[in-house]
Amino acid sequence: MKRLFAGAANLLLDPSIVFSFDRNGFVRHRVFFDPQDLKTDMKDRVCLVTGANSGLGYATALGLAERGAKVWLLCRNPQRGEQALAKLKKETGHNDVHLALVDLASQYSVRTFCEQFEEKHIDVLIHNAGILPATLQKTEDGIESTLATHLVGPFLMTHLLLPRLKEGNRARVIWVSSGGMYTQKLNTAELQNPPPPFDGVLAYARAKRGMVVLNRLWAKELAAQGIMSHAMHPGWADTPGVQTSIPGFWKITKKILRNAQEGADTILWLAICDKAQATPGLFWFDRKPRSEYLLPGKAASAQEESSLMVALRRWTNLQEPTEPNPAKE
Repeated sequence: MKRLFAGAANLLLDPSIVFSFDRNGFVRHRVFFDPQDLKTDMKDRVCLVTGANSGLGYATALGLAERGAKVWLLCRNPQRGEQALAKLKKETGHNDVHLALVDLASQYSVRTFCEQFEEKHIDVLIHNAGILPATLQKTEDGIESTLATHLVGPFLMTHLLLPRLKEGNRARVIWVSSGGMYTQKLNTAELQNPPPPFDGVLAYARAKRGMVVLNRLWAKELAAQGIMSHAMHPGWADTPGVQTSIPGFWKITKKILRNAQEGADTILWLAICDKAQATPGLFWFDRKPRSEYLLPGKAASAQEESSLMVALRRWTNLQEPTEPNPAKE
């Protein structure tokens, strides 16, 4: 009976977006979760989580550590990373957790990390790190910083770690997108050159749309190498990033936001449960595959989508040395 009522409520309320992405949506959706899905022993699994010092990243790392995984927190800020590492060990009593410093916005930092990383295999790579700058900023490589952090850096890191992902056990790459991406159509040129005046929220949404497209485009190639790729969005979650980057939104919605654990639930589910492994390339929300488009006119052409992969390879200059190379556009 509970499932019947929840199902009816989902049909009625999910199209509203607000009552799907908020905590009430999670409470309704979890009625259909299988509690056995997360009862998995992750011992001997090596898991990397970017942006793991707080919010969704920390909640994900916590869930992995609680299940015995060897967890690497990939953080940009040394102090916050050390604090998160100590907190994680204290909360879980699990000492096989480690910190590595890497800035996803810097290709030199990403390359250096990948060259020096000593694990022989990687089972789970979670791209969660994110920023939402208020002003237009370019990285040392000449890339718009939001694009660099959410797309270019993760693309480069995944490419460089492919040999170790191939050695993983049922390896998977997880792209943490955002419901905000529904508002944007992929436009590769605007990713690097946002139309003025710069709007950080729109730049963030464009980059998150790009993550979802990249996941789908890359999924078949990665699957052929035994690596499954999945994208998801967490709904509206109360995290430090939301509080500081979009305080107006947070003040209005804070009473209905999901907590970090609820927002991270599908990340954790994709990381440890094998139910999604047979269908790589999909876009997930609350443990169900969802449409990539909710609003009319947001679907890009196949040519525009393919241009994203071409641009990512050009921006990362994969055949060149590791020193920064300014973007030409």
